[in-house]
Amino acid sequence: MAVIGTIRKQSGLLIIIIGVALAAFVLGDFLKPRSSRAVVNVAEVLDEDISYSQFDARYEQNLEAQKRNQNKETLTSEEVFRLKQQTWDQLIEQIVLQNEYNKLGLVVSAEELFDQIQGDEPHSYILQYFKDPQTNEYDPELVRNYIKQLDQMDANSRSQWDVFVEAIKEDRIRSKYKSLISQAYFMPDTFMYYDFNDKKATAKIRLVGARYNTIDDSLVTVTDQDFQKYYTDYKQNYEQDASRDIDYVIFDVKPSSKDRKTIREDVFSIFEAFKTSDNVPLFVNAESDNRFDSTFFKQGELPVRIDSLMLNSPVGAFYDPYIEDNSWHMAKLVDIQFRPDSMKASHILIGYTGAMMAGEDVTRTKEEAMALADSLLNVVKSSSGDINALAKDFSDDPSSAENAGDMGWFADGSMVYPFNQAVLTNNVGEYTIAESMFGYHVIKITDKQDPIKKVRVAMVDVGISPSQETFQEIFTKASEFQGRATDLNSFDTLATSMGLNKRSAPNLIAMGNRIAGLDYPRGVIQWTFIEGIDIGSISPVFTMEDKYVVAIVTKVTEKGIPTIEEIKDIMEPLIVKDLKGDIMLEQMKEKVGQSSDIYQIAEKLSSKVDTVENVTFNMRNIAGYGNEANILGSVFTMESNVLSQPIKGNNAAFYVIVDAIDKPKEEEDYKIYERQLLMNFKAKVNNNSFTKTLEEEADVVDNRVKFY
Repeated sequence: MAVIGTIRKQSGLLIIIIGVALAAFVLGDFLKPRSSRAVVNVAEVLDEDISYSQFDARYEQNLEAQKRNQNKETLTSEEVFRLKQQTWDQLIEQIVLQNEYNKLGLVVSAEELFDQIQGDEPHSYILQYFKDPQTNEYDPELVRNYIKQLDQMDANSRSQWDVFVEAIKEDRIRSKYKSLISQAYFMPDTFMYYDFNDKKATAKIRLVGARYNTIDDSLVTVTDQDFQKYYTDYKQNYEQDASRDIDYVIFDVKPSSKDRKTIREDVFSIFEAFKTSDNVPLFVNAESDNRFDSTFFKQGELPVRIDSLMLNSPVGAFYDPYIEDNSWHMAKLVDIQFRPDSMKASHILIGYTGAMMAGEDVTRTKEEAMALADSLLNVVKSSSGDINALAKDFSDDPSSAENAGDMGWFADGSMVYPFNQAVLTNNVGEYTIAESMFGYHVIKITDKQDPIKKVRVAMVDVGISPSQETFQEIFTKASEFQGRATDLNSFDTLATSMGLNKRSAPNLIAMGNRIAGLDYPRGVIQWTFIEGIDIGSISPVFTMEDKYVVAIVTKVTEKGIPTIEEIKDIMEPLIVKDLKGDIMLEQMKEKVGQSSDIYQIAEKLSSKVDTVENVTFNMRNIAGYGNEANILGSVFTMESNVLSQPIKGNNAAFYVIVDAIDKPKEEEDYKIYERQLLMNFKAKVNNNSFTKTLEEEADVVDNRVKFY
């Protein structure tokens, strides 16, 4: 039954691995207009609706799995956001791929699934999780026994097994689909031959270039026809996602001088009570921002300010309150001991039902565990038993299979308290028993370092934080700003008059999560995408952990191809450069005339001849000229040793001579190249890059911004 615990521990990881959608989004109701609440679907994919209720149920399941994997009670807002994004990707991919499976008739039959679980060559998940703990080898008997016991397991364990089986099924059908795609790849020999030669051929060229930036902008006039032609030819390159630009101001909430004075008075009142307290741990836990720490510290481990005093004072010494890292601190020396800094021991852990981390295969009672521990202690004390050999046979510590119970060297205080104290208070070579939350430990103390002076210090920490009164004052100030700012001009004027630092956040996308200076800006971003919010809209006052924020929308960009007016400023310099190219071609022809000598041409153009060797079809840049991929690509269509006509490039116009083109030898085996292409393609299939193409074709309607 030990394997049950293994699968339980890994169940969350499996959920993530297999791509089975397990999460939905925590749906807030903050700042949502009534029209958005009417939207009940988080997404629509291939005419399939993904409703709020579906996401909510699955998100909760995925959230719990994530907490188990990370051993956390809660996740940060950033972690939650990433989990929601991951869930979105998984669910969309699942629906898109299932659609492909259905069209192709791909399934995993019952017989095939049985073979994947109990066959002679089972799935890798089975091989991974059903291993003999002694040999670490796959044991098919463990699988059969596990399945036989399913009916006796609790509902949670049976559910985890269902997830495990679904993982195998999903991975199997995905593997079949990937194989189908990768095996369908084919490159005709003729295409292969030309592609191979294009990529392997090299050229040596000479060229003379005349840069466009030598032509003054005033010589170029851009007409409406020029704009329209460029827009018609290239508008697809400017297709954009919906985005918003905002300006915003931050009202930081910091402790006022009144807050600091009040806190100081409270701290010194606490210090007076601290000096007379009879129960120091209880006092610390009641008054400090941090709980009482019972650790014994050696020299150099305490804060620098109190380290020397605490190590060289009698028990009961105090350190008066002081400020460091925006908190008040005070200290009392509670205890002094001479303790080894590190110790070494071996143990046998005897667990029992109900003990922490006891596996389901541990069925003994606490009384039975104590009796077994006593028996083992007598055996090892009598010198007839080796504690390390017995640990392999009896210990419920999973690490005993590898270390035979030898815990090695461990720092004083790093083990659970009963175990640590048992090793500390007994001599090297002695045996003892300690009871902890994990069960009974039969312990042999094998070594200790020489004792050194250590101290236990009670620390009271009181943070210097704003009062509720200060929060209210800053909120009132932010509300006043929000109420008086009615448009872009008043927003700017008020920010200046109130001494606020206006910031800008351009190109906010619906599912973005970054605004400078804000830890979790999702609420602000969501607001900008509410229906009816437009340029000049003023936000409500957003409450952050230690600040308030007010924003204004300065630009609204809708999804699709922008109008010609919206991108005129972007197009104009590109059109100017293109027109300069036409002017340069005419100037070059006029200056060069009938000359065919490239060096004479260079002299007439006040330029120079550049030699470029090892030019390949895939090269993009010419030194000194930048990206000139079209020029370099056209080299392989030119006749050798013949001066070209002037060619308009990206940043300059050129005369070019091809001195030589070296092509691959006829006998060279381009089939090797074909195999490399095939391997590269298969690698892309295995990396799931093909699914992004499928998703783009799925017409996904994304409503997430209305929910989180």
